Amino acid sequence: GGYTPCPSGLSWLPASVIKVSMCLILALGLPLNGLGLWVFCCRLRRWTETRVYMANLVAADFLLLLSLPGALLGREQGAREGPLCRVLQSFYYVNTYVSMGLITAIAVDRYTALRFPLRARAWRSPRQAALTCLALWLLVSGAVALWASLLPADENFCFGRCHTRDTRTLAFSLLFFFLLLLVLSFCSGQVLWHLLRERTRASPQEAGCILKALRVVAANLATFVLCFLPLHVALMAKLVAKWTEAADPTIQHIADFVRVAARVANANCCLDAISYYFVATEFQEEVPTSSTPHSPLLQFLLLAAPSSAHRSLWKPACHCPVGLCPGAQ
Repeated sequence: GGYTPCPSGLSWLPASVIKVSMCLILALGLPLNGLGLWVFCCRLRRWTETRVYMANLVAADFLLLLSLPGALLGREQGAREGPLCRVLQSFYYVNTYVSMGLITAIAVDRYTALRFPLRARAWRSPRQAALTCLALWLLVSGAVALWASLLPADENFCFGRCHTRDTRTLAFSLLFFFLLLLVLSFCSGQVLWHLLRERTRASPQEAGCILKALRVVAANLATFVLCFLPLHVALMAKLVAKWTEAADPTIQHIADFVRVAARVANANCCLDAISYYFVATEFQEEVPTSSTPHSPLLQFLLLAAPSSAHRSLWKPACHCPVGLCPGAQ
């Protein structure tokens, strides 16, 4: 299945609302993610698993934001379909799905470090994290490039145009997202359950540390769900509308739903950056600048523990129960 004509009904969604929301996301996201790139690429002393994953995630968010001006131009009346617009739209899709994949990879790394601390010493390394990121970039880029190259020459593809993704492509996008959501939910749920169980028998000092970990993991999961689930529910509705050959007004309402949900998904770039800031602030406050090893709790939160670390090397400022923090291996 491929191209279908645009619905003739008028959108209830004013174009100015979309433009203002994009401008706000750009105004907040570009400086925040630019600062994040500077911190993760220039300010930290050495490359760890966390630094590799976070640097790639900030880069994906930053590059996604750079594609949004193309979306603004593509929505203008008289904007022309062409190779540049296809490149920008492909760029947008690549960075959106790479960002989701990296968030999931961080959750998997966090889960393995917590649940399998001894095995994680062999599995986890900055090199392994870099290879994981590279594989994700190549996989998503290759899939999007293949899709764009196979589109009919007359298929509308520019931002804001009435283009209909091939049903197989829509189905693949939904499958990829819900697979990521399943993995992320499982890993985060397991970590949260383990932390809650440890908190019931922890000392007051340990309980405070565990509460911080709970907040970070829960916030990451909630942000992913709130930002990306509406978009994929909208895409699912679009797929059903294509299969059932829905009437034009229904298609128009779904198209508006997709536009609103896409802006919510874009807001993830800003929320990610705010999350980086608070975690980095806590890291700077609690981890001494001397050669004293990092707190195992912070190793858990940031995945910064060297994979070859030995338990006897750790001198936590915030003592976690044995087995709670991946630094305690």
